[in-house]
Amino acid sequence: MESIQSRLSLSAMAVNLRIFTEPRGLIRALQFIFAIFAFAIACSGSSSATFSLAKGNDSIQASWSYPYDLKNSPMIINSTNNLQQTISDSNSAKPSAEFFVFIGVTSMLLSLAFCIIYIFFDRPYRNDWRFSMIDFVITIIWSIFWIAGSAAWAKGVSDIRSQTSLNALVNRSALCDPISDCKAIQAGSYGSIISSVIFGFLNFVLWLGSAWFVFKETKFFKSRTEQQQQQQQQSQQSQAFPPTSFSNMSSPTMEHEPQFR
Repeated sequence: MESIQSRLSLSAMAVNLRIFTEPRGLIRALQFIFAIFAFAIACSGSSSATFSLAKGNDSIQASWSYPYDLKNSPMIINSTNNLQQTISDSNSAKPSAEFFVFIGVTSMLLSLAFCIIYIFFDRPYRNDWRFSMIDFVITIIWSIFWIAGSAAWAKGVSDIRSQTSLNALVNRSALCDPISDCKAIQAGSYGSIISSVIFGFLNFVLWLGSAWFVFKETKFFKSRTEQQQQQQQQSQQSQAFPPTSFSNMSSPTMEHEPQFR
């Protein structure tokens, strides 16, 4: 009995690496890679900006990093390492950054889980309609998450750039007034967080595109396809064997019956 159960379990867990030659498996692998790029680049967007003070040879450096809590990010006087002020009074970029990273991490885990299911449980996935339905629902939900999170993170990146620009930092510093001449030394870099936004929208395209290939595995699409195939077969059979019309047929006795006047 145990040997039979073990054989059944082994047959159900047959390895199917050919799934990555199909669009459904290939897109899941791309989702795994692109999700890592999205949240990893978003978390590595730390930068700083420095400007000199008009009085003396001192300078102020403002630095920020993930989760981009600009309300608590310091502006430090380099000579004394004293906190001069925070970068901003607003904290608008932090929630969008955390939500974007959350979507990226969960998308990586989900795509990895789906790849494992496709490889080791392909036969139960195709035979049990619940697997494909769960797959389809999760794909739709995370597609919505990606477009919403990417749009919110794009707005957060715009806020970071505006609040950490040299003009904004100089205007915020109490040691720089409009009359004094505070000069920029080093501006912040935003290439990483801008790239993460691009990867976010690419992930949305991947997840939305995979929804179609997952939908093709659901019972709704398969039943519709079977109905269309049956209708095509019936139409082909009707064309191959047209119905015989008995109205135009006459009996042979009537055709050869002599006519008498």
